[in-house]
Amino acid sequence: MNLPILSGQERFSTMKLSRRDWIRNVGTVAGMSLLAGFALGEEAPEPAPIPNGILKGPGGDALMNQVDQAIAVTTRRKLEVGVHSPWQVVHGVLALRQDMMMVKPDGTELSGIEWMASGALWKGDTIFKVTEYGGQGHPFSAKWDFEGHPTQFLGYMCEARLPLEFEFQAGPKKITVRDIINDAKMQIKEGPEVTWTLWALSHYLDTNEEWVNARNEQWSIERMLRIEHQNSVLNSACGGTHGLYALAYARNKHVVNGNRLTGSWLLADNKVKRYITEAERLQGRDGSFSAAYFRGPEQAREFTKRLPANGHMLEFLMRSVPDAELSKPWIRRGVESVATDLIDNRRTPCDCGPLFHALHALKLYRQRVAGGDYCQRPMIQVVKDGAQSATEVPPAPGDSVTAAPKIGARN
Repeated sequence: MNLPILSGQERFSTMKLSRRDWIRNVGTVAGMSLLAGFALGEEAPEPAPIPNGILKGPGGDALMNQVDQAIAVTTRRKLEVGVHSPWQVVHGVLALRQDMMMVKPDGTELSGIEWMASGALWKGDTIFKVTEYGGQGHPFSAKWDFEGHPTQFLGYMCEARLPLEFEFQAGPKKITVRDIINDAKMQIKEGPEVTWTLWALSHYLDTNEEWVNARNEQWSIERMLRIEHQNSVLNSACGGTHGLYALAYARNKHVVNGNRLTGSWLLADNKVKRYITEAERLQGRDGSFSAAYFRGPEQAREFTKRLPANGHMLEFLMRSVPDAELSKPWIRRGVESVATDLIDNRRTPCDCGPLFHALHALKLYRQRVAGGDYCQRPMIQVVKDGAQSATEVPPAPGDSVTAAPKIGARN
């Protein structure tokens, strides 16, 4: 589908399907998206778990039915190869992981992870680049193009459980997840932009790991945690929700690996708990979270103004609250608010960032309450040298519209 490019705007579109296409595509989502690589396979690390395991919910829960519907209609909003940027695509991968599929110009589909790793160009530049210390995502250059923050691409993609030897084409050379990790360790520096590096490195490394960076400085996961703890949520990206999510992510893994919460870890835990309480305190009567994030109570009447904070706040909560909170009325009302918004406004243009963060929140809620696999497609695997990747595009029903969203802040 070719649409006029709206100057200065992020474009998010979905496909309109004919009745014949809809009938052809209706079916159970099942299939594989395996990427070709040239390294030995390695056991992929698990995502940082939620403390206390998975809470089993009762059958026939009307809220869960609503969540399922919201996930279904939002998943049908398709990004297009050659139209949507790496920044936009990686947000889709965050929410849907292996299930995130893009539409190619010929109407067929392609895994978003595969597109990110394929060596595709965006505005003449590669999505990943080789560096002195390994590799990294292409640095931020313009709105919605590349990494908005250091290690953002890997931070968002790590929960898809990409193995350490998973390869990305970076121009004529290949880099691996391991190369990106090494580059992040070497180039880490003091400042507020540690959020996504903390997220990615706490996923792949032991939370007690220490190292020396390229400036001959002593670094550790704990040092990044301490910096993130000291950052003010009021002056951080997306109301501080990303920083809080990274703190909760690292904390969860630290605890699950058998470590006690002491020192900086205890401070981080206290900060996470404090803002869980703040989110509840600032929640509106309709169940939506404050449109001003943690600055104070504020309700937004318009969907596109309400969704950014509503989705980001719920996403943070789904990574941080204990199981006992999931059945409490305030959490259920928050989930209902986000799900209802995505269903009622499924034909409303909106920014990719807020949309996919909201979808990620609902997917996390569903996994925690109902259990089961996060994705319907298998985890991405590294195949041996000479082997061919197998991509089978699964059918999916269509209920979509073209959307040309307004300008929004970086997420």
